Amino acid sequence: MERGKLIQYYEELKHIGLQRLQESMSQALGLAALVTCPDGQPLTEISNLCSFCALLNASPEGRARCAATRVVSTRAALEAGRAVRDTCHAGLVHLAVPLRVAGETVAVLVGGSAALQPLTEEAVAQLARETGIDREELLAAARTVPLWSEERLWIAAEMMGAVTETVAQLLYTRQELQKKADEISALFEFSKTVSGSLQVAEAARQGLQAVLELTGATSGSVIMLGEARPGAADLEVAATLEPYNELRVIPAGEIIAAVEREAVAAHFDSRPGESTPEEKRPAVAVPLTAGGKVTGVLTLAGKPGGQRFTGEEAIFLTTLGTILGLALENARLFRKVRERAAMLERLIEVGQVLSSHLDVDLVLESALASVRDVLGARWCALRVLDENTGELVLRASLGMNQKLQARVARVRPEDNLLGEVLQKGEAVVVEDLAANGSGRHLPYYALEMRTMVVVPVKAGGKILGTLKVYSPVPRRWSEEEVEYLGTVAAQVGLALENARLYSSLREYYLSTVQALAAALEAKDVYTRGHSIRVAQWARSCARMLGLGAEAEEQVYMAGLLHDLGKIGIQEDILLKPGPLTPEERKEMQGHPEVGARILEPARFPAAVIAAVRHHHEDYGGGGYPAGLSREEIPLLARIIRVADAYDAMTSARPYRQAFTPQEAYEELKRCAGRQFDPRVVEAFLRIPQEKMEDIAIRGGGGTLIALLGEILFLLRRPL
Repeated sequence: MERGKLIQYYEELKHIGLQRLQESMSQALGLAALVTCPDGQPLTEISNLCSFCALLNASPEGRARCAATRVVSTRAALEAGRAVRDTCHAGLVHLAVPLRVAGETVAVLVGGSAALQPLTEEAVAQLARETGIDREELLAAARTVPLWSEERLWIAAEMMGAVTETVAQLLYTRQELQKKADEISALFEFSKTVSGSLQVAEAARQGLQAVLELTGATSGSVIMLGEARPGAADLEVAATLEPYNELRVIPAGEIIAAVEREAVAAHFDSRPGESTPEEKRPAVAVPLTAGGKVTGVLTLAGKPGGQRFTGEEAIFLTTLGTILGLALENARLFRKVRERAAMLERLIEVGQVLSSHLDVDLVLESALASVRDVLGARWCALRVLDENTGELVLRASLGMNQKLQARVARVRPEDNLLGEVLQKGEAVVVEDLAANGSGRHLPYYALEMRTMVVVPVKAGGKILGTLKVYSPVPRRWSEEEVEYLGTVAAQVGLALENARLYSSLREYYLSTVQALAAALEAKDVYTRGHSIRVAQWARSCARMLGLGAEAEEQVYMAGLLHDLGKIGIQEDILLKPGPLTPEERKEMQGHPEVGARILEPARFPAAVIAAVRHHHEDYGGGGYPAGLSREEIPLLARIIRVADAYDAMTSARPYRQAFTPQEAYEELKRCAGRQFDPRVVEAFLRIPQEKMEDIAIRGGGGTLIALLGEILFLLRRPL
């Protein structure tokens, strides 16, 4: 039994009345008795001394001789591991009976003060001279010494020993039960403490603080082991606690490795170079386990007085380590779930940008920002393969300065990591470029680039380029991180392919519009300049209404194409100088629907087609082709209705003179609410006068070349 625990045990023996029990038994049996510690020091006071022994113990010399005899007898019983009989310096016999608890001698019962035969006068006289006691008085006391047979002495002493040992054993059992109860209570409270947080650092800190309070240690640490390859040095210091004047207790690598390998506690000195135990600060490192696997190491040091951690403490701490290990593993899994959720959230954001924008630069910017934020990479670079030269061209980057971008704008993927990615179509991961001895390298290198991941950018089974991230320190990239980068690369590949397809589609649009516009303007001389003016006034009106850039561009395109359906109208009707017959008017009123049907196969934006189809609807109803009214009419169509009417009124025709701008304004206001949307009219009238005049002058000089130029400029920009 450990010394500290033994001292506590002795105090408990005294507290439950060992002295009274001893006195009762010695009185009943007629023997003197005393319980000593294993070193012979009295644990109880001697009881039931005969007058002869009492007289001897009253003398300093006699008392010293009795104590020396007791120590000798105690040691003899310890060495023999059983009861021994001995004779004291006065010639009396006594027995030393070892008391064993849990297989260990914790005390010795010494019983005696009896003689096997009467003491001789000569021996008593000699003892009186040596101790300075009156001879006659000592002789008289010697005649009262009880005479016992050896058998009776053994029976009595063993009876006293059995009773005393039983009491001691019961006390020990009670202490052990209390200890177990305390440990269970401590484990329960500890479990509540460490399970109260799903943050790794917070759970580790709370657990470490609780362990320090339980053990009396002053400092410690919690180390989380990596989850990747076995034996790889990937540690996370989850928590450290120590007074300001103490060092952080982080075990050496070999100690951590031993704890992980053996899954048992390791004892060591945290300051091995010091001289005293207190200065050496004995420490213990215990495993943190989860699912039968060592997931971390708990280390403690700094017990009062430089005490070492006992085996029992190490066992208890290992049990705590199981609870803490499970709590930290749950927190780590929760952190991993959150990281994956963040990855998915950013992937969704990139996907939303990809699905809602045709601007590939915006998509690439969003994708690289996602990679930087989620993976914590300082540099990101996207390269696209130039099929004509075989070079990888820098298409987008984050973190690279202008000078570096210019230097590495075009690189050749030959005999390097980029070429390996292009050839294999698989990700390449390098945890430390400086330590990479495989001969694999990059076409360029900077000292700040220590770790890297490169993934192929693919679309439709074809490799379009590479996506690469760097970090300034060596790093182990997790499987989830590499997969995330690969997913972003796939989205980037889709964006690049969409951009290519969209470019092809716009070229198709351009060819279609060129043919249609040429046919229309060649047929109707009065159309020249009209479409450009309507488009420009419509765009200015949309701006006054506060519509966005996309709506402005769509209404502008609709303005350019709003009369496209007139190519299907006979020239004698289209160019007729006088009023139209009902049949001719009906054919003329069909041009919005014809124009919309022409645009639909070319996949123009739906808003543009709707504006072309309904630009002759009246706000109050009664227009054509569908007779829509108010909000049923698309807003872009309502805008073109006003711009178209204004240009028609201010343009001369064979059968009438042109209105002045002021006369046209008054007519728009007069017809607001019937033909025109009042809100659109109000916005149209707010277009600055200089802007109106500039459009009338510059837009009015429209020719086939001018119209095609406008459409070409528009179609080469993303809507």
